[in-house]
Amino acid sequence: MKQMVIISGKGGTGKTSLAACFAALENTIDGRAPVIVDCDVDSPNLHLLLGGEIKEKEVFRGPPLAQIDRSKVNDPEKCAQSCVFGAISGLEVDPLKCVGCAVCRLVCGEEAVRMEERNSGTIFERETPWGRFFHAELLPGYPGSGGLITILRAKGEEVAIRRPGSVLILDGSPGIGCQVIASLAGCDLAVIVSEPGKGALHDLERIRQLLDFFGITGRVVINRSDLDRSLTREVERYCLDNELPVAGKIPFDPAFAEAALSGKPAVALDNRSLNRNLEDIYQRLRKTLHGL
Repeated sequence: MKQMVIISGKGGTGKTSLAACFAALENTIDGRAPVIVDCDVDSPNLHLLLGGEIKEKEVFRGPPLAQIDRSKVNDPEKCAQSCVFGAISGLEVDPLKCVGCAVCRLVCGEEAVRMEERNSGTIFERETPWGRFFHAELLPGYPGSGGLITILRAKGEEVAIRRPGSVLILDGSPGIGCQVIASLAGCDLAVIVSEPGKGALHDLERIRQLLDFFGITGRVVINRSDLDRSLTREVERYCLDNELPVAGKIPFDPAFAEAALSGKPAVALDNRSLNRNLEDIYQRLRKTLHGL
């Protein structure tokens, strides 16, 4: 089993669109359905492109919620100040600020604070035309995104391991936060979706440092590369100077918007030039992935 994660420095670069295309291409090129995981649990949308039927659904129980019995608190002020997240006010606990760390239980006393399980989201398993697919929805404002992604990945890995030679494709979150770290850890290859722009250079530098820290091989795909060719050349120069190979460039194409409206990967449309380019890019990525 090999694991490929698609990430980006910010939202809107086309990361999810490419993740859907790579899943479809893996199915076509190898004749072996990949296992797919959407690691963006705050705003998942890969299911809008992959479709499929929900086979399993389960509740995700995130970090517990503190419940304080004010009659058993000896020092209310010290109890309220114990929470660095500001979740305790007047000995009432704000569920959107409580991260379940249980420090208040240590400070206020085990008799005064009870840690209760809470339902924080839902995990879905789908059978799609492109492969087995796992995604989840974390309730707005609730903690536990990293833990939820870890569970999703474990479910995907369990299926992929039973299929020797299969690829696990992860659609990561934008940025470099805890969701991205939970998506990256243990992966073989990270595909960074970039685009022409000064901000892209800053994003690439942050992601490059993150990949270096985890010792993960990275490749760059430049989307909408023809919108500003001079800025695209700057991105290419950065990648060359920092030993971050560019796997390919994708010109702006309205087919991606058409595919989103149709609820399918862009490679499922009859667009020969785009499909040929995407297949060439994915073949290069597969060669790198299986050579690691």
